[in-house]
Amino acid sequence: MNDQKIYQRIGEFLRSIMPENVLEIYYIGCIYPDYSAGGAEWLTKENKIVSFEMGQRPYHIESQIDDLIVELRLLDIFKEKWTHFKITLTDNGVFNTEFGYIPRDDSWVNLYMKAVSDLKESELDEYNIPHEEWEKRVELKKKNKL
Repeated sequence: MNDQKIYQRIGEFLRSIMPENVLEIYYIGCIYPDYSAGGAEWLTKENKIVSFEMGQRPYHIESQIDDLIVELRLLDIFKEKWTHFKITLTDNGVFNTEFGYIPRDDSWVNLYMKAVSDLKESELDEYNIPHEEWEKRVELKKKNKL
């Protein structure tokens, strides 16, 4: 399948799980050899980010989206293989993709499209990242830039 067909299918799946009265739905996640994750959340008209409640996630749809994302990542159009992704579909059908290149050793569970070392110290609690871990990753990033 080519990239446009994959994008179309992902858009169709997102539309099928998009709650009513939502401005945008997102599918956000990461892909690493030893770990991958993804899931849907959306922006309400009240400007709140919401996700499916426990037991309500459409796992069968999310699994199909995950498979399409893996297939997309394998396409030759991507010279460097991205590790993070965010796919957006608006209530009026606008589709957008963003890709991030975050090394595995600078990633964290439920932190997408941003490396641990990119966070401000004030953001650590939001992602449950211990201060010592953040310091290690900031230092590692500095060393790797030399």
